[in-house]
Amino acid sequence: MKTIYRLFVILALSFVALNAKAQNDGMAITLLPNSLYSNYFNPGIRVESKGMIGIGFSNIGASVYNSSVRYNNIYNFENGKAVSINANKLVNSLNEHDNYIGTNISMDLLGLGYRITDKLYLDLNWRVKSNGEFHYSRDFVGFFINGNGNYMGEENYADFTFGLDINIFSEISVGLQYDINEKLTVGVRPKLLAGVLNASINDDNTKIYTDSDTYEMIGDINLNTKVSSILDADLDKLSESVLFQEGSVSLTELMKFKDNYGFGVDFGASYTFNEHFGVAAGVYDLGFIKWKNTKEKYVEKENVVISEPIAGDFDALLDMNLDLSELYKNLFRDVWGADTLHSADDYTTSLKTRIILQGYYELNSFARFTAISQMYYVNQKLRPALTLAYSGSFLDILNVTANYTLSKYSGNYLGVGLGINVAFMNIYVVTDNIMILSNIGASASKLLTSYESANLRFGIVFSL
Repeated sequence: MKTIYRLFVILALSFVALNAKAQNDGMAITLLPNSLYSNYFNPGIRVESKGMIGIGFSNIGASVYNSSVRYNNIYNFENGKAVSINANKLVNSLNEHDNYIGTNISMDLLGLGYRITDKLYLDLNWRVKSNGEFHYSRDFVGFFINGNGNYMGEENYADFTFGLDINIFSEISVGLQYDINEKLTVGVRPKLLAGVLNASINDDNTKIYTDSDTYEMIGDINLNTKVSSILDADLDKLSESVLFQEGSVSLTELMKFKDNYGFGVDFGASYTFNEHFGVAAGVYDLGFIKWKNTKEKYVEKENVVISEPIAGDFDALLDMNLDLSELYKNLFRDVWGADTLHSADDYTTSLKTRIILQGYYELNSFARFTAISQMYYVNQKLRPALTLAYSGSFLDILNVTANYTLSKYSGNYLGVGLGINVAFMNIYVVTDNIMILSNIGASASKLLTSYESANLRFGIVFSL
């Protein structure tokens, strides 16, 4: 099992490095008719089955988000083929500061559900989650592409602002769902959280420019870093720590709730007006994790001479052939200087909370139409999203869904889902952006930059 979680950690960190941000991690799983995960985001949505069992491969999801970098803005094209990099076009296409990249990954280790009475349903879940968020300025990219010569003179500096936030944690939850009457169902799902890794890097306006007389790169540095981890890795130097090494964690370590503990809760309710209409409201992932045994570094310096190049071949970076860990090491070594971390006080981070409202009209088992409104709180801004969906069940064997999402945060996209029920076995696969499949087999740069958002969730669950 240690190998599995080594892979999980590597995937989580790699997705952050490969230009990927997603809060929308697969609403479609709740839209499939007869889904055993209809209450995944809202424990107040009634589960119709008598029970379910899922182990290991029952619910695996990954999502990526890239707000600003687009494939068509990277290259010059001839006859539909990319022939050269258009550096100015790429840099000019970015927002001055509001650029985001990141990921969500989740995997269920154990899922159990059982209807104790006609009115009371109980579920138990053990889940591992990871999310990584990275925001950056236009000049952060422009500096690597155009080189330091493009920022000549103290008044023509590169605004090197960026922020990084990585969280990996496990959660054990117990959900209770109760039918108040034939129309109203309420639910709550308290969670006990165990933090595996948190890394927070905030660059409060580092500025870099090239001296017009000496041609040296000069930096005004302002950096705040916090790290906490139970991984087998060195935390004394950030450039040699878990951000750039293959970490591993065992099942036993995932149960160390006393090391980095936290609490969370999902809650909500659903109301059925009649056989055709229903509404629901819920809050997902409201909570916190308190991180212990932490290390931090705060750097504030002026007129620092940067002696070596920070990055090399940008072509290699786009094709994912560049050693990204080496790039980050160079950043810490040559831009922010000595990177030794020091012991620090405990600190607290919040979960990525969402508020979800939805309503549906069901004509019959072949046609249900649903509208879902979500509100995310990201980087001190509220980000709304609206999903319109169709779902249908055929012969209680084949379940399908199609949805369209509109979001200023993660873009607009078309999703689909398929579920097959055979005896007690339920197999499903869903995605909120079917268009990403058109680039399967394409280069890494095209796959990750053609669309703002992509996700995939799949699993096999056994029903009672």
